[in-house]
Amino acid sequence: MKVLIITEKPRVAERIAKILSAGKIKKVNVGKVETYSFISDNDECFVVPASGHVVELDFPGKEWFYPIIMEPNDLIYRKIRGKGKYLRAIKEIGQDADLVVIATDLDTEGSAIALEILKVLGWDGKKDVRRMEFSALTPKEIKEAFQELKPFDRPRALAGFSRQVVDLEWGANVTRALTISTRKHAGVKVLSGGRVQSPTLSILVDREREIRNFVPETYYSVVGVFEHEAGNFEARALPPPGKERIDSKEFAQKIKEDCEGKESVASVKSREAVVRPPAPFNGTSMQVEVSSITGLSPRALADRRRGIAQQLYEAGYISYIGTESEKYPKGWSKKDFIQMIEIIRSYPPLREEAEWVLANLREKPVEGKKEDPAHPCIHITGAPKSPEEFPTKKHRQVYEVIARRVLATLSPDGKDLRTRIDIEVEGHPFRATGKAILERGWRKVYPYLAEKEVLLPPVQDGDLLLCLEVKIEEKQTQPPKRYTPRSLIKKMEKLGLGTKNTRAQILDILRKRGYVEGKSFVVTPLGEVVVDVLRKHVPEIVDPEFTSQLDKAMRSIELGELDHSKFINSSLDTLKKIMWEFKKNEEEIGKEIAEGLKKNRMRAKLVGKCPSCSGDLVIKRSRYGRFVACTSYPNCSITFNLFPGEEVLDELCSCGLPLVSGRVKTKSGRSLKYTRCLGNCQESPLRCRECGSVAIVRRGRFGAYIQCSKCAKTNYFMIKRS
Repeated sequence: MKVLIITEKPRVAERIAKILSAGKIKKVNVGKVETYSFISDNDECFVVPASGHVVELDFPGKEWFYPIIMEPNDLIYRKIRGKGKYLRAIKEIGQDADLVVIATDLDTEGSAIALEILKVLGWDGKKDVRRMEFSALTPKEIKEAFQELKPFDRPRALAGFSRQVVDLEWGANVTRALTISTRKHAGVKVLSGGRVQSPTLSILVDREREIRNFVPETYYSVVGVFEHEAGNFEARALPPPGKERIDSKEFAQKIKEDCEGKESVASVKSREAVVRPPAPFNGTSMQVEVSSITGLSPRALADRRRGIAQQLYEAGYISYIGTESEKYPKGWSKKDFIQMIEIIRSYPPLREEAEWVLANLREKPVEGKKEDPAHPCIHITGAPKSPEEFPTKKHRQVYEVIARRVLATLSPDGKDLRTRIDIEVEGHPFRATGKAILERGWRKVYPYLAEKEVLLPPVQDGDLLLCLEVKIEEKQTQPPKRYTPRSLIKKMEKLGLGTKNTRAQILDILRKRGYVEGKSFVVTPLGEVVVDVLRKHVPEIVDPEFTSQLDKAMRSIELGELDHSKFINSSLDTLKKIMWEFKKNEEEIGKEIAEGLKKNRMRAKLVGKCPSCSGDLVIKRSRYGRFVACTSYPNCSITFNLFPGEEVLDELCSCGLPLVSGRVKTKSGRSLKYTRCLGNCQESPLRCRECGSVAIVRRGRFGAYIQCSKCAKTNYFMIKRS
């Protein structure tokens, strides 16, 4: 029998082939795609990779108009540029195969990739198709999955297909509507929107307005310093009943006057608190927490093509990262957990921690509430012999955080002593809280969540205390913080927006479209006006709850509880009504968005104030390239050069002009980054390394170069830090 095994990625194909063949594989290039063959129980087996999606669902024709609502069967699959070779290799090897085995990622997207390949090649319903179900690329799981092939997981594939259809039709219609309506009033390439993208943008707009409309309130921090024979300590004055803070300066001053130099009796309460380990990682919590610990972006961790955690999965070190589960594999016994710890123990940097866990293993691992019908939580499945085997230090860092999290879930509870000292002085209550770690427990192996100890002197209940001093500090309430990629992904998960595989991509799209900017998402005028217009005329498009309901329905399709055709038809009927409502208000919508676009462009051009007339400095373009000029021209003719590739920064030079960053290439081919003052003033950070004088960027025959303004030394510079 001829067996074709289809994997989602080339690296996975090679690993599966090596495991199933015990290393006895034959490599064959089929049209520049590396495939693998081996013999198993007299069957001729071939492993051929896809490369993620090799085709994409699209509308037939190229004409742009809306509304465009089409039945799923009328949509077409277009080949993705550069991916055709993978489809041809699968077809060439598999056209006479007796059995097709799907070994793509076991989730809705992976199964949908398999289904689209079967449809495009005409194999759906005509070939015997089975499924390999595995959550880790380990020899044990791969061999068991191949020996115990399951029926093709069509409900899961249809859930992925349903998402593709609905996302395509919603995204295309909203994007075309926004773009076409705006083009009638302003030049614009593309203004995108979508089923998940638009509600996510609305969350950011709401937060931006919370910050903008926030009115700070003054309050007073009142802290008493109390004397005790074992040592002095501080206690904070509590606000009056019914209030969150002390907001009256007079009242704060009265506390000071009433309490300083007075004695009072301490009321002390202490208790031992058990601190349980955190639950194991699922896909979202891994992105959020590992990102926070390592400084990597969620996208850099979880991207299906080149994310670091994804690469660790493909190397067989961790289990599948796209899981929503916080539970270990069902049926695991104590022996299985010990085997996992032994794997971690074989990795030298964590040997000591693993041995400690083995010696102090808890009866049952700590698990969370969330489950995934396809996969368990993220856990360790393999380990390199040494840290040097990792491709980069970041790979090592991510692996070690995940391994430590696993160890923590199998470690004893921590134990803290929580102490509260209440003191009432002249009718004014003060409180001090302390925490002492009695037993570190799991925090010994997972130190990232450990809180600092707050130690108080051993004050006993009934001890007499003297208030030595009362310190008053005026403070102001702070606005809510802007969302970061980590906090926004967490919010999206809570609201049910998108999937663990798509959330980071949505954030990139919002930046690319110019709706948001900055590391912490700052909404641009364009982003605000798009949300305002949609909220005014077609509010369903930006309603997170509305989109969340669609995502819940897709989960029901995956579980076989909901017919995918009914769901798609219902979604498209809703979309049709929404888009005709948009069409009815197209003229007004276009004008409003065009105005926001104009403000956005003007804002993007502004770089600072003119040092001559205090007018606005803006970026302009001529046939010779970009430059900075004053908007008061012709009354003010001041200009500054910008060289190719230079970007104006938000930071200012001490002279008041903005700083500019750029790069130059040396004769040896090195690329060197520099920072200079826009006006090349005497305080410019770009200095000659030879004599310390200001260095100037100049244009030469072979591009930009840097030359000292005094000694003429070329490309020998340093960046002076203030």
